[in-house]
Amino acid sequence: MKKQYAILALALAMPILSQAQSDEDALRYSMLGFGGTARSLGVANAFGALGGDFSSLAMNPAGIGIYRSSEFVFTPGLTHFDNQSAFYGSATNADKYNFNLSNLGMVFTNMKTGKANADNGWVATQFAVGYNRLENFNNRLIYTGFNDRNSLTSLYVEQLNANGGTNPGSVTGSFPFGAGLAWETYLINPNFNDSTSYYTEIQGGNIQQTKTLETSGAYDELDFSFGGNYGNKLYVGFTLGVPIVDYNAVVTYTEEDVQNVHDNFNQMTLTDQLNVNGAGINGKFGVIYRVNDYLRLGGAVHTPTALGLTDVYRSTMTSSLDTSGSYGYDSPTGRYEYSIVTPWRAIASAAITMKQYGFISFDYEFVDYSAAGFNFNRIGSVDDITLETALNNTINEKYTGAHNIRVGAELAYEVFRFRGGYAIMGTPFASGFAEGSADFARSTYTLGAGIRDEHFYVDLGYANTRSTEYDTQYNFSDGNGANEGATIDKTVSNFLLSLGFRF
Repeated sequence: MKKQYAILALALAMPILSQAQSDEDALRYSMLGFGGTARSLGVANAFGALGGDFSSLAMNPAGIGIYRSSEFVFTPGLTHFDNQSAFYGSATNADKYNFNLSNLGMVFTNMKTGKANADNGWVATQFAVGYNRLENFNNRLIYTGFNDRNSLTSLYVEQLNANGGTNPGSVTGSFPFGAGLAWETYLINPNFNDSTSYYTEIQGGNIQQTKTLETSGAYDELDFSFGGNYGNKLYVGFTLGVPIVDYNAVVTYTEEDVQNVHDNFNQMTLTDQLNVNGAGINGKFGVIYRVNDYLRLGGAVHTPTALGLTDVYRSTMTSSLDTSGSYGYDSPTGRYEYSIVTPWRAIASAAITMKQYGFISFDYEFVDYSAAGFNFNRIGSVDDITLETALNNTINEKYTGAHNIRVGAELAYEVFRFRGGYAIMGTPFASGFAEGSADFARSTYTLGAGIRDEHFYVDLGYANTRSTEYDTQYNFSDGNGANEGATIDKTVSNFLLSLGFRF
Protein backbone atom coordinates (compact mmCIF):
# COMPACT_ATOMS: atom_id res chain seq x y z
CA MET A 1 0.00 0.00 0.00
CA LYS A 2 2.98 2.36 -0.39
CA LYS A 3 1.19 4.00 -3.34
CA GLN A 4 -1.68 4.98 -1.09
CA TYR A 5 0.54 6.56 1.51
CA ALA A 6 2.40 8.58 -1.11
CA ILE A 7 -0.94 9.97 -2.24
CA LEU A 8 -1.96 10.67 1.36
CA ALA A 9 1.26 12.58 1.89
CA LEU A 10 0.37 14.82 -1.05
CA ALA A 11 -3.08 15.43 0.41
CA LEU A 12 -1.69 16.34 3.83
CA ALA A 13 0.66 18.82 2.20
CA MET A 14 -2.28 20.75 0.72
CA PRO A 15 -3.84 23.70 2.58
CA ILE A 16 -6.97 22.84 4.54
CA LEU A 17 -8.87 25.64 2.77
CA SER A 18 -10.04 23.18 0.12
CA GLN A 19 -10.45 20.25 2.47
CA ALA A 20 -13.87 19.31 1.10
CA GLN A 21 -12.50 18.01 -2.21
CA SER A 22 -11.06 14.54 -2.72
CA ASP A 23 -10.69 11.91 -5.41
CA GLU A 24 -13.76 10.23 -3.91
CA ASP A 25 -15.88 13.15 -5.18
CA ALA A 26 -14.90 12.36 -8.77
CA LEU A 27 -15.82 8.70 -8.26
CA ARG A 28 -19.14 9.60 -6.60
CA TYR A 29 -20.35 11.49 -9.68
CA SER A 30 -18.90 9.02 -12.19
CA MET A 31 -20.06 5.64 -10.80
CA LEU A 32 -23.79 5.81 -11.43
CA GLY A 33 -26.36 3.22 -10.43
CA PHE A 34 -29.82 1.90 -11.28
CA GLY A 35 -32.73 4.18 -12.06
CA GLY A 36 -35.29 4.74 -14.79
CA THR A 37 -38.52 2.78 -15.20
CA ALA A 38 -39.67 -0.36 -13.41
CA ARG A 39 -39.62 -2.28 -16.71
CA SER A 40 -35.99 -1.37 -17.36
CA LEU A 41 -35.05 -2.12 -13.75
CA GLY A 42 -36.68 -5.56 -14.00
CA VAL A 43 -34.25 -6.58 -16.76
CA ALA A 44 -31.17 -5.05 -15.05
CA ASN A 45 -31.29 -1.98 -17.34
CA ALA A 46 -30.20 -4.15 -20.29
CA PHE A 47 -32.23 -2.05 -22.70
CA GLY A 48 -29.57 -0.69 -25.04
CA ALA A 49 -30.78 -2.60 -28.13
CA LEU A 50 -34.48 -2.67 -27.27
CA GLY A 51 -35.78 0.84 -26.80
CA GLY A 52 -39.42 1.77 -26.51
CA ASP A 53 -38.84 2.64 -22.85
CA PHE A 54 -38.35 6.05 -21.23
CA SER A 55 -35.11 4.95 -19.55
CA SER A 56 -33.58 4.93 -23.06
CA LEU A 57 -33.08 8.68 -22.77
CA ALA A 58 -30.30 8.11 -20.23
CA MET A 59 -28.82 4.93 -21.79
CA ASN A 60 -29.23 4.68 -25.57
CA PRO A 61 -31.37 7.56 -26.87
CA ALA A 62 -31.97 5.69 -30.15
CA GLY A 63 -34.48 3.73 -28.09
CA ILE A 64 -37.06 6.51 -28.41
CA GLY A 65 -37.03 5.86 -32.17
CA ILE A 66 -38.89 2.60 -31.43
CA TYR A 67 -41.94 4.51 -30.16
CA ARG A 68 -44.96 4.41 -32.48
CA SER A 69 -47.22 6.52 -30.25
CA SER A 70 -46.87 9.24 -27.64
CA GLU A 71 -46.53 8.35 -23.97
CA PHE A 72 -46.53 9.73 -20.44
CA VAL A 73 -44.82 7.83 -17.62
CA PHE A 74 -43.95 8.37 -13.98
CA THR A 75 -42.18 6.06 -11.54
CA PRO A 76 -42.21 6.43 -7.75
CA GLY A 77 -39.82 4.26 -5.77
CA LEU A 78 -38.80 3.01 -2.35
CA THR A 79 -35.15 2.28 -1.59
CA HIS A 80 -33.74 0.47 1.44
CA PHE A 81 -30.05 0.85 2.31
CA ASP A 82 -28.50 -1.72 4.66
CA ASN A 83 -24.87 -1.64 5.85
CA GLN A 84 -23.03 -4.30 7.85
CA SER A 85 -19.75 -2.83 9.12
CA ALA A 86 -16.71 -4.52 10.69
CA PHE A 87 -14.21 -2.31 12.54
CA TYR A 88 -11.49 -3.49 14.94
CA GLY A 89 -13.36 -6.77 15.37
CA SER A 90 -16.73 -5.17 16.15
CA ALA A 91 -19.78 -5.61 13.90
CA THR A 92 -22.42 -2.87 13.50
CA ASN A 93 -25.58 -2.61 11.41
CA ALA A 94 -27.29 0.54 10.12
CA ASP A 95 -30.05 1.07 7.59
CA LYS A 96 -32.19 3.76 5.99
CA TYR A 97 -35.36 3.97 3.87
CA ASN A 98 -35.94 6.55 1.17
CA PHE A 99 -39.04 7.36 -0.89
CA ASN A 100 -38.18 8.94 -4.22
CA LEU A 101 -39.26 9.65 -7.78
CA SER A 102 -37.22 7.54 -10.19
CA ASN A 103 -38.46 9.20 -13.37
CA LEU A 104 -41.13 11.40 -14.93
CA GLY A 105 -41.54 12.33 -18.56
CA MET A 106 -43.25 12.38 -21.92
CA VAL A 107 -42.45 11.08 -25.38
CA PHE A 108 -44.08 12.78 -28.38
CA THR A 109 -44.19 10.75 -31.61
CA ASN A 110 -44.86 12.11 -35.09
CA MET A 111 -45.78 9.12 -37.26
CA LYS A 112 -45.70 10.10 -40.92
CA THR A 113 -48.91 9.44 -42.79
CA GLY A 114 -48.91 6.13 -44.61
CA LYS A 115 -45.41 5.25 -43.42
CA ALA A 116 -46.20 2.95 -40.49
CA ASN A 117 -45.04 -0.18 -42.31
CA ALA A 118 -42.59 1.40 -44.76
CA ASP A 119 -39.20 -0.22 -45.35
CA ASN A 120 -37.43 2.98 -46.48
CA GLY A 121 -37.48 6.67 -45.71
CA TRP A 122 -38.25 8.32 -42.40
CA VAL A 123 -41.15 6.53 -40.75
CA ALA A 124 -41.41 8.62 -37.57
CA THR A 125 -39.64 11.19 -35.46
CA GLN A 126 -39.79 11.55 -31.70
CA PHE A 127 -39.11 14.17 -29.06
CA ALA A 128 -38.91 13.34 -25.36
CA VAL A 129 -38.44 15.41 -22.25
CA GLY A 130 -38.26 14.31 -18.65
CA TYR A 131 -36.24 13.34 -15.66
CA ASN A 132 -34.32 10.22 -14.63
CA ARG A 133 -32.68 9.51 -11.26
CA LEU A 134 -29.24 8.02 -11.96
CA GLU A 135 -27.87 7.72 -8.41
CA ASN A 136 -29.44 7.87 -4.95
CA PHE A 137 -27.11 9.32 -2.31
CA ASN A 138 -29.28 8.52 0.71
CA ASN A 139 -27.53 6.22 3.17
CA ARG A 140 -26.70 5.67 6.82
CA LEU A 141 -23.48 4.07 8.05
CA ILE A 142 -22.20 3.37 11.58
CA TYR A 143 -19.08 1.62 12.75
CA THR A 144 -17.43 1.42 16.15
CA GLY A 145 -14.44 -0.34 17.70
CA PHE A 146 -11.63 -0.11 20.25
CA ASN A 147 -8.41 1.35 18.83
CA ASP A 148 -5.33 0.49 20.90
CA ARG A 149 -2.93 2.27 18.50
CA ASN A 150 -3.65 5.95 18.01
CA SER A 151 -6.17 8.80 17.89
CA LEU A 152 -7.39 11.26 15.28
CA THR A 153 -5.59 13.90 17.34
CA SER A 154 -2.32 12.08 16.54
CA LEU A 155 -2.88 13.07 12.91
CA TYR A 156 -3.38 16.69 13.94
CA VAL A 157 -0.10 16.57 15.85
CA GLU A 158 1.60 15.20 12.74
CA GLN A 159 0.22 18.12 10.72
CA LEU A 160 1.41 20.72 13.21
CA ASN A 161 4.86 19.21 13.72
CA ALA A 162 5.57 18.87 9.99
CA ASN A 163 8.05 21.16 8.23
CA GLY A 164 9.71 22.46 11.39
CA GLY A 165 6.56 22.98 13.47
CA THR A 166 3.79 25.57 13.70
CA ASN A 167 3.66 28.81 15.67
CA PRO A 168 0.85 28.62 18.28
CA GLY A 169 -0.64 31.84 16.94
CA SER A 170 -1.05 30.27 13.50
CA VAL A 171 -2.64 26.94 14.43
CA THR A 172 -6.30 27.90 14.12
CA GLY A 173 -5.86 30.07 11.05
CA SER A 174 -3.76 27.51 9.20
CA PHE A 175 -5.90 24.47 10.08
CA PRO A 176 -9.45 25.78 10.74
CA PHE A 177 -11.12 22.47 9.83
CA GLY A 178 -8.56 20.14 11.41
CA ALA A 179 -5.85 20.70 14.00
CA GLY A 180 -7.27 24.12 14.84
CA LEU A 181 -10.40 22.48 16.28
CA ALA A 182 -8.39 20.21 18.58
CA TRP A 183 -6.19 23.17 19.60
CA GLU A 184 -9.19 25.29 20.58
CA THR A 185 -10.69 22.43 22.61
CA TYR A 186 -7.38 21.68 24.41
CA LEU A 187 -6.97 18.19 22.98
CA ILE A 188 -3.52 19.10 21.70
CA ASN A 189 -1.02 21.37 23.42
CA PRO A 190 2.51 22.70 22.79
CA ASN A 191 5.48 20.94 24.31
CA PHE A 192 6.93 22.74 27.32
CA ASN A 193 10.45 23.11 25.89
CA ASP A 194 9.38 23.81 22.27
CA SER A 195 6.14 25.72 21.66
CA THR A 196 6.22 24.99 17.91
CA SER A 197 5.89 21.24 18.46
CA TYR A 198 2.84 19.57 19.97
CA TYR A 199 1.50 16.54 21.81
CA THR A 200 -1.97 15.04 22.15
CA GLU A 201 -3.88 14.36 25.34
CA ILE A 202 -4.78 10.96 23.84
CA GLN A 203 -1.37 9.29 23.68
CA GLY A 204 -1.19 5.75 22.31
CA GLY A 205 -4.86 5.32 21.47
CA ASN A 206 -6.74 2.88 23.76
CA ILE A 207 -10.03 4.59 22.99
CA GLN A 208 -13.44 3.64 21.63
CA GLN A 209 -13.89 5.18 18.18
CA THR A 210 -17.30 5.58 16.54
CA LYS A 211 -18.21 7.07 13.20
CA THR A 212 -21.73 7.81 11.94
CA LEU A 213 -22.24 8.94 8.34
CA GLU A 214 -25.67 10.19 7.27
CA THR A 215 -26.07 11.16 3.61
CA SER A 216 -28.95 12.38 1.47
CA GLY A 217 -29.61 13.74 -2.00
CA ALA A 218 -29.34 12.38 -5.51
CA TYR A 219 -27.78 12.65 -8.95
CA ASP A 220 -30.74 13.48 -11.18
CA GLU A 221 -30.76 14.26 -14.88
CA LEU A 222 -33.12 16.33 -17.01
CA ASP A 223 -33.14 14.79 -20.48
CA PHE A 224 -34.13 16.33 -23.81
CA SER A 225 -34.07 13.70 -26.54
CA PHE A 226 -34.63 13.56 -30.28
CA GLY A 227 -35.08 10.29 -32.18
CA GLY A 228 -35.97 8.94 -35.56
CA ASN A 229 -37.06 5.71 -37.27
CA TYR A 230 -35.71 5.10 -40.76
CA GLY A 231 -37.40 2.31 -42.71
CA ASN A 232 -38.33 0.41 -39.55
CA LYS A 233 -34.72 -0.80 -39.59
CA LEU A 234 -32.50 1.99 -38.33
CA TYR A 235 -33.24 3.99 -35.19
CA VAL A 236 -31.16 6.96 -34.14
CA GLY A 237 -31.27 9.31 -31.18
CA PHE A 238 -29.57 12.11 -29.29
CA THR A 239 -30.02 13.23 -25.69
CA LEU A 240 -28.95 16.51 -24.18
CA GLY A 241 -28.53 15.74 -20.49
CA VAL A 242 -28.58 18.32 -17.70
CA PRO A 243 -27.51 16.53 -14.49
CA ILE A 244 -28.41 18.11 -11.17
CA VAL A 245 -26.33 17.23 -8.10
CA ASP A 246 -27.58 17.47 -4.53
CA TYR A 247 -25.31 15.73 -2.01
CA ASN A 248 -25.46 16.26 1.75
CA ALA A 249 -23.35 14.53 4.38
CA VAL A 250 -23.13 14.77 8.16
CA VAL A 251 -20.25 12.85 9.74
CA THR A 252 -20.18 12.46 13.52
CA TYR A 253 -16.95 11.01 14.89
CA THR A 254 -16.32 10.31 18.57
CA GLU A 255 -13.45 9.05 20.71
CA GLU A 256 -14.08 7.92 24.31
CA ASP A 257 -11.84 6.76 27.15
CA VAL A 258 -14.10 3.80 28.00
CA GLN A 259 -11.36 2.00 30.00
CA ASN A 260 -10.16 5.08 31.97
CA VAL A 261 -6.66 4.82 30.52
CA HIS A 262 -6.00 8.55 30.08
CA ASP A 263 -5.37 11.00 32.90
CA ASN A 264 -6.88 14.07 31.24
CA PHE A 265 -9.31 12.83 28.61
CA ASN A 266 -12.90 11.61 28.70
CA GLN A 267 -14.46 12.19 25.30
CA MET A 268 -14.30 14.19 22.08
CA THR A 269 -16.78 14.62 19.21
CA LEU A 270 -16.10 15.97 15.73
CA THR A 271 -19.05 16.83 13.46
CA ASP A 272 -18.40 17.60 9.80
CA GLN A 273 -21.18 18.93 7.56
CA LEU A 274 -20.93 19.09 3.77
CA ASN A 275 -23.50 20.30 1.25
CA VAL A 276 -22.75 20.01 -2.47
CA ASN A 277 -25.00 21.50 -5.13
CA GLY A 278 -24.52 22.05 -8.83
CA ALA A 279 -25.46 21.17 -12.36
CA GLY A 280 -23.80 20.21 -15.61
CA ILE A 281 -24.25 19.15 -19.20
CA ASN A 282 -23.54 16.13 -21.39
CA GLY A 283 -24.52 14.53 -24.66
CA LYS A 284 -25.56 10.99 -25.54
CA PHE A 285 -25.63 9.55 -29.06
CA GLY A 286 -27.14 6.20 -29.98
CA VAL A 287 -28.14 3.87 -32.78
CA ILE A 288 -30.21 0.66 -32.97
CA TYR A 289 -30.31 -1.54 -36.05
CA ARG A 290 -32.96 -4.21 -36.56
CA VAL A 291 -31.11 -6.94 -38.43
CA ASN A 292 -34.29 -9.00 -38.81
CA ASP A 293 -37.45 -9.76 -36.87
CA TYR A 294 -35.40 -11.50 -34.17
CA LEU A 295 -32.10 -9.66 -33.77
CA ARG A 296 -31.37 -6.06 -32.81
CA LEU A 297 -27.98 -4.46 -32.31
CA GLY A 298 -27.33 -1.20 -30.50
CA GLY A 299 -24.54 1.18 -29.62
CA ALA A 300 -24.27 4.40 -27.65
CA VAL A 301 -21.61 6.90 -26.63
CA HIS A 302 -21.92 9.27 -23.67
CA THR A 303 -19.73 12.34 -23.65
CA PRO A 304 -18.01 13.41 -20.43
CA THR A 305 -20.25 15.32 -18.08
CA ALA A 306 -19.01 18.78 -17.10
CA LEU A 307 -20.28 19.56 -13.59
CA GLY A 308 -20.07 22.95 -11.90
CA LEU A 309 -20.26 22.36 -8.14
CA THR A 310 -20.30 24.40 -4.97
CA ASP A 311 -19.23 22.91 -1.63
CA VAL A 312 -20.36 24.50 1.63
CA TYR A 313 -18.82 22.94 4.72
CA ARG A 314 -18.25 23.50 8.41
CA SER A 315 -16.98 21.53 11.41
CA THR A 316 -17.62 21.50 15.15
CA MET A 317 -15.56 19.87 17.89
CA THR A 318 -16.33 19.34 21.56
CA SER A 319 -14.13 17.86 24.27
CA SER A 320 -14.51 16.65 27.82
CA LEU A 321 -11.31 16.73 29.92
CA ASP A 322 -10.80 15.45 33.46
CA THR A 323 -8.91 18.40 34.91
CA SER A 324 -10.28 21.44 33.10
CA GLY A 325 -13.85 20.71 32.00
CA SER A 326 -15.57 20.77 28.61
CA TYR A 327 -14.91 22.88 25.54
CA GLY A 328 -16.47 23.48 22.13
CA TYR A 329 -15.37 25.26 18.99
CA ASP A 330 -16.98 25.90 15.59
CA SER A 331 -15.00 26.32 12.41
CA PRO A 332 -15.84 29.08 9.96
CA THR A 333 -18.16 28.12 7.09
CA GLY A 334 -16.14 27.19 4.03
CA ARG A 335 -17.38 27.68 0.48
CA TYR A 336 -15.63 26.50 -2.65
CA GLU A 337 -16.65 26.49 -6.32
CA TYR A 338 -15.04 24.11 -8.78
CA SER A 339 -15.68 21.79 -11.72
CA ILE A 340 -15.50 18.03 -12.21
CA VAL A 341 -15.42 16.30 -15.58
CA THR A 342 -16.59 12.67 -15.56
CA PRO A 343 -15.37 10.03 -18.07
CA TRP A 344 -16.67 9.00 -21.49
CA ARG A 345 -18.91 5.92 -21.66
CA ALA A 346 -19.33 3.46 -24.51
CA ILE A 347 -22.13 0.88 -24.68
CA ALA A 348 -22.62 -2.05 -27.05
CA SER A 349 -25.90 -3.98 -26.99
CA ALA A 350 -27.70 -6.92 -28.55
CA ALA A 351 -31.19 -8.31 -28.13
CA ILE A 352 -33.08 -11.34 -29.37
CA THR A 353 -36.79 -10.61 -29.70
CA MET A 354 -39.48 -13.24 -30.08
CA LYS A 355 -42.48 -11.09 -30.96
CA GLN A 356 -45.33 -11.98 -28.61
CA TYR A 357 -43.13 -14.24 -26.44
CA GLY A 358 -40.63 -11.70 -25.06
CA PHE A 359 -36.91 -11.01 -25.41
CA ILE A 360 -33.39 -11.64 -24.14
CA SER A 361 -31.02 -8.66 -24.04
CA PHE A 362 -27.36 -7.96 -23.32
CA ASP A 363 -25.43 -4.71 -22.67
CA TYR A 364 -21.71 -4.16 -22.32
CA GLU A 365 -20.46 -0.80 -21.02
CA PHE A 366 -16.92 0.52 -20.65
CA VAL A 367 -16.03 3.51 -18.50
CA ASP A 368 -12.52 4.65 -17.54
CA TYR A 369 -12.73 6.23 -14.09
CA SER A 370 -9.12 7.38 -14.27
CA ALA A 371 -10.18 9.88 -16.96
CA ALA A 372 -12.23 11.93 -14.47
CA GLY A 373 -10.70 15.20 -13.35
CA PHE A 374 -11.02 18.40 -11.32
CA ASN A 375 -10.78 21.97 -12.54
CA PHE A 376 -10.16 24.57 -9.82
CA ASN A 377 -9.80 27.46 -12.30
CA ARG A 378 -6.15 27.67 -13.31
CA ILE A 379 -6.04 31.45 -13.11
CA GLY A 380 -6.54 31.06 -9.37
CA SER A 381 -3.98 30.74 -6.61
CA VAL A 382 -0.86 28.60 -6.69
CA ASP A 383 -2.38 26.51 -3.87
CA ASP A 384 -5.46 25.80 -6.01
CA ILE A 385 -3.39 24.75 -8.99
CA THR A 386 -1.17 22.55 -6.82
CA LEU A 387 -4.18 20.86 -5.24
CA GLU A 388 -5.85 20.35 -8.61
CA THR A 389 -2.73 18.73 -10.03
CA ALA A 390 -2.29 16.47 -6.99
CA LEU A 391 -5.93 15.31 -7.05
CA ASN A 392 -5.93 14.63 -10.79
CA ASN A 393 -2.68 12.66 -10.45
CA THR A 394 -4.31 10.67 -7.64
CA ILE A 395 -7.36 9.90 -9.80
CA ASN A 396 -5.15 8.84 -12.70
CA GLU A 397 -3.12 6.49 -10.50
CA LYS A 398 -5.82 5.17 -8.17
CA TYR A 399 -8.64 4.39 -10.64
CA THR A 400 -8.90 2.39 -13.84
CA GLY A 401 -11.25 1.33 -16.63
CA ALA A 402 -14.22 -0.81 -15.61
CA HIS A 403 -16.26 -3.34 -17.57
CA ASN A 404 -19.99 -3.34 -16.80
CA ILE A 405 -22.27 -6.15 -18.03
CA ARG A 406 -26.08 -6.27 -17.95
CA VAL A 407 -28.25 -9.23 -18.99
CA GLY A 408 -32.04 -9.32 -18.89
CA ALA A 409 -35.07 -11.22 -20.18
CA GLU A 410 -38.80 -10.66 -20.45
CA LEU A 411 -41.47 -13.33 -20.91
CA ALA A 412 -44.80 -12.24 -22.35
CA TYR A 413 -48.12 -14.01 -21.86
CA GLU A 414 -51.15 -12.16 -23.22
CA VAL A 415 -51.11 -8.78 -21.37
CA PHE A 416 -48.78 -10.03 -18.61
CA ARG A 417 -45.00 -9.59 -18.47
CA PHE A 418 -42.45 -11.36 -16.26
CA ARG A 419 -38.83 -10.18 -16.06
CA GLY A 420 -35.45 -10.98 -14.57
CA GLY A 421 -31.89 -9.77 -14.92
CA TYR A 422 -28.37 -9.65 -13.60
CA ALA A 423 -25.71 -6.93 -13.75
CA ILE A 424 -22.05 -6.62 -12.79
CA MET A 425 -20.41 -3.23 -12.32
CA GLY A 426 -16.64 -3.69 -12.25
CA THR A 427 -14.28 -2.26 -9.66
CA PRO A 428 -13.12 1.30 -10.30
CA PHE A 429 -9.76 0.72 -8.58
CA ALA A 430 -6.42 0.08 -10.20
CA SER A 431 -4.38 -2.88 -8.99
CA GLY A 432 -3.08 -2.46 -5.43
CA PHE A 433 -5.59 0.16 -4.24
CA ALA A 434 -8.57 -1.88 -3.09
CA GLU A 435 -8.48 -3.05 0.53
CA GLY A 436 -8.86 -6.81 0.17
CA SER A 437 -12.33 -7.69 -1.11
CA ALA A 438 -13.57 -4.12 -0.58
CA ASP A 439 -13.21 -3.19 -4.24
CA PHE A 440 -16.54 -1.27 -4.63
CA ALA A 441 -17.64 -3.60 -7.47
CA ARG A 442 -21.42 -4.09 -7.57
CA SER A 443 -23.53 -7.12 -8.44
CA THR A 444 -27.27 -6.77 -8.97
CA TYR A 445 -30.13 -9.25 -9.26
CA THR A 446 -33.44 -7.94 -10.60
CA LEU A 447 -37.03 -9.11 -10.94
CA GLY A 448 -40.09 -7.50 -12.48
CA ALA A 449 -43.66 -7.97 -13.65
CA GLY A 450 -46.23 -5.90 -15.47
CA ILE A 451 -49.50 -5.55 -17.31
CA ARG A 452 -49.37 -3.84 -20.70
CA ASP A 453 -52.45 -2.86 -22.68
CA GLU A 454 -52.86 -0.76 -25.81
CA HIS A 455 -53.31 2.52 -23.93
CA PHE A 456 -51.76 1.99 -20.49
CA TYR A 457 -49.33 -0.16 -18.55
CA VAL A 458 -48.34 -0.88 -14.95
CA ASP A 459 -44.91 -2.28 -14.13
CA LEU A 460 -43.22 -3.38 -10.92
CA GLY A 461 -39.45 -3.71 -10.62
CA TYR A 462 -37.08 -4.86 -7.88
CA ALA A 463 -33.29 -4.73 -7.74
CA ASN A 464 -30.95 -6.07 -5.05
CA THR A 465 -27.46 -4.60 -5.33
CA ARG A 466 -24.53 -5.79 -3.20
CA SER A 467 -21.04 -4.37 -2.82
CA THR A 468 -18.19 -4.33 -0.34
CA GLU A 469 -16.68 -0.95 0.46
CA TYR A 470 -14.04 0.46 2.78
CA ASP A 471 -14.04 3.60 4.90
CA THR A 472 -11.51 5.16 7.22
CA GLN A 473 -11.61 8.37 9.21
CA TYR A 474 -7.89 9.11 8.91
CA ASN A 475 -4.49 7.75 7.91
CA PHE A 476 -0.97 8.94 8.56
CA SER A 477 1.11 10.17 5.63
CA ASP A 478 3.94 7.66 6.17
CA GLY A 479 1.64 4.69 6.84
CA ASN A 480 3.09 4.09 10.31
CA GLY A 481 0.44 3.17 12.85
CA ALA A 482 -2.32 3.83 10.34
CA ASN A 483 -5.85 3.68 11.65
CA GLU A 484 -7.63 0.52 10.57
CA GLY A 485 -10.62 1.20 8.34
CA ALA A 486 -14.08 -0.33 8.38
CA THR A 487 -15.12 -2.97 5.86
CA ILE A 488 -18.73 -2.40 4.85
CA ASP A 489 -21.01 -4.96 3.22
CA LYS A 490 -23.61 -2.77 1.53
CA THR A 491 -26.99 -3.95 0.25
CA VAL A 492 -29.39 -1.66 -1.62
CA SER A 493 -32.93 -2.85 -2.33
CA ASN A 494 -34.82 -0.76 -4.87
CA PHE A 495 -38.58 -1.08 -5.51
CA LEU A 496 -40.14 0.79 -8.44
CA LEU A 497 -43.70 1.18 -9.72
CA SER A 498 -44.23 2.66 -13.20
CA LEU A 499 -47.52 3.93 -14.54
CA GLY A 500 -47.69 4.78 -18.23
CA PHE A 501 -50.33 6.09 -20.62
CA ARG A 502 -50.14 6.00 -24.43
CA PHE A 503 -52.00 8.42 -26.66
